[in-house]
Amino acid sequence: MTKVLHRNVAIMRVADPTVLREVRALVPLEGFVVGEISPTELVVDPSRLRALTELLESRGMSPLIRRLTGER
Repeated sequence: MTKVLHRNVAIMRVADPTVLREVRALVPLEGFVVGEISPTELVVDPSRLRALTELLESRGMSPLIRRLTGER
């Protein structure tokens, strides 16, 4: 199995697939999401993270943003 390391990636993670369906019903994610990792995790275009955060907040959602730095 080959491991691939990506830098400058944003992940949107929710606790349950139902939550993601609810978010999709309120917010058009098509222009922000570049891939799906699992039913609860999406890869978000990092250059559009601020716009997505603002859109979620305007719909009454409070996203938690964490920036991870450093090498593993």
